Amino acid sequence: MANKVVNVEVFPVIDEERTYLHQITGPRGGLRAYQKPGSNDPLWSVTTIIDRTVAKPALMNWYNKQGRAAVAEKLTPHIGEKLTEEMLSQALAEAAKRPEKTKDEAANLGTRAHDLISTYITSRIEDSGISVVVPPDLQAVWDSFHEWEETAGIDRYIKTEFAVYSEVWKYAGSVDALAWSREGKYLVLDWKTGKSGPYPEQAMQVSAYANALSFPISVLENISSNDWDTWENIEPWVIRLGKDVAEFEAKQVTNPQLALDGFLHAMEMWYSLGLPGLTSTAKKELAEHFSLPEDIPSVW
Repeated sequence: MANKVVNVEVFPVIDEERTYLHQITGPRGGLRAYQKPGSNDPLWSVTTIIDRTVAKPALMNWYNKQGRAAVAEKLTPHIGEKLTEEMLSQALAEAAKRPEKTKDEAANLGTRAHDLISTYITSRIEDSGISVVVPPDLQAVWDSFHEWEETAGIDRYIKTEFAVYSEVWKYAGSVDALAWSREGKYLVLDWKTGKSGPYPEQAMQVSAYANALSFPISVLENISSNDWDTWENIEPWVIRLGKDVAEFEAKQVTNPQLALDGFLHAMEMWYSLGLPGLTSTAKKELAEHFSLPEDIPSVW
């Protein structure tokens, strides 16, 4: 399998030579990084860094629950029978693959939900009047989104599905949507589909995006850096949209500097641990795109 390379539009554009980033994802959904055209240096993915440094005990519990459910489904029809080695092997094999299978299915639904919402927002921005066709399995997400939208105080949408990056910290990511509120604030919006959340690491993620947006927006506003206060002008939000029933939970990151500091500390931890995920195989896969360091940082 080859790396997946997608060009993601940058917004706002303050350098005409940098209108998009290459988004590079390793095979098997592995390590992700971004690259500015003409550069050999990686801009590491915000979600890659968080996924490899922040503990997620709720996720581990979910994995265990999925495995137990798989064993029960395989063995329940055989209650009263003599348990054979083959039955046990099949049940354990199903338990091993069930979490990733369920996770992939959920990720696919989440991607399709993002695409649906992006299509709708684009039609609003362009005033195209395009009618959005909602598949039956996304109806609950769609209804959840509109319930949120009715209460969100959105004056107008500005952009959806675009890349941001930090030259200083060498990270990048993809923003779900940017809006302007009726209170006169930029809203950086990140959708999550699921039954629980939002989680603290998601606050770190969207605050990192907002931080990366701060400089280009200040340039767009023609405000000098001395007069620009990021968190007075930009609000990071995480919005969980129900996928089974119409419901939402919207959380503003009320201490975005703390969330950003947490992300930057996670990035430092990622380096201090030797860039977990950047295995020898991953380095070979990414070598055609980047000049990767020969000597990975080490605490030893």
